Parts: sequence; C-alpha cells; structure tokens
Amino acid sequence: MIKIKLISVLLCMLVLSSCATKVESINEQSQYALQEKHGYLLLAVDTNRSLKEILLTGTKRIALSEKDLKSGSNYILISLPAGQYEISKVRFNNYAYLKNFEDDIWEFSVEENKINYAGHLKMNSYIVWYYVASRMSLNNNSSIALEFMEDKFSNILQNHSMTYSGPGNENFFELITPASPHKDSE
Repeated sequence: MIKIKLISVLLCMLVLSSCATKVESINEQSQYALQEKHGYLLLAVDTNRSLKEILLTGTKRIALSEKDLKSGSNYILISLPAGQYEISKVRFNNYAYLKNFEDDIWEFSVEENKINYAGHLKMNSYIVWYYVASRMSLNNNSSIALEFMEDKFSNILQNHSMTYSGPGNENFFELITPASPHKDSE
C-alpha cells in the first residue's frame, strides 16, 4: 500500500515538473532586473493569424503567452535561465499545432546577462483546398531588432550587450557595438 502511494506521488511530481511555464513578455513600463544566471531572450514573431502559444524547450520549458502572439508583427522580450533552447511546438488553437521541427535552425542559446536575439519567426497561413497550410521560417533581422531595443528598451540595452543567438554565425552586434564596456562585462 505504501509503495502504491509513493509511486502515485512520484508520478504526480513528474507530470507537474514536465509542464511548461506560461510567460508574458516584459513591457516598456516595467523596471525588470535579471535574476542570477539569466539572460534576456528577444524573439520577433510576424504572423498573419493569432497563435495560441509557442513552446520553447531546453534548459527550461516555456510557453509564450497567447497575449504576445497576436496577428501582425510583435517582439517578445523575456528573461530565461542561461542555456540551450529550441522552438518545439507552435499551437494555432486548442486542436491545431506544428511540432517536431527536425532542423537545427529552430535552436538558439541564451547567454547570461545578455540580450539574446534568436531571430524573426515569420509564419504565414493560407487556405489550400479545404485545409489551412502554414509556412514558417526563422530569419535573422539583427538591425531591425536593435532598432526595436533602442526604441522600446533603451534602459535594458544600456546595461546589457546584445548578441545574435539563432542559427548560423553572425557578428553584427559585435561590429556596431562601441568599445565602451557594458555593465554585464564587469
């Protein structure tokens, strides 16, 4: 009897620990301070339909909120523990979703005390015969992401360097960053 209770408790803990944490992006008015061993993730989402959630898996399971995934172009800035992540599921509604992305282009990293730009997730849905099809890509638009940060979050940008953490290699942020030290390099 005790073994059954113990197994039940362990199974409940396993199920609860595997759930994704729902997060909403940091807004312009908030005075947000990073926790230790955390970095910022900046992800742009451009879609012609509202999405229910985007699931990120890796160091921590995160579900980006429906509030941030409305139709149009949106930037999402959140704090995450440093580590490796990937986009693992895009949910359109309660029934339709995309998952099991096979290529490594959906992977990105979050470095401690930095603003980590993962890319610009572009998704267009269209009707083909009697069903809805979607085309999705993760593109690098570093200069546009920098303009967004300068315009909306200059206070965070003053204290944290920005880096591209999406697929491929790119050193745009290192080339345009002045030689002055940032607070995170102390």
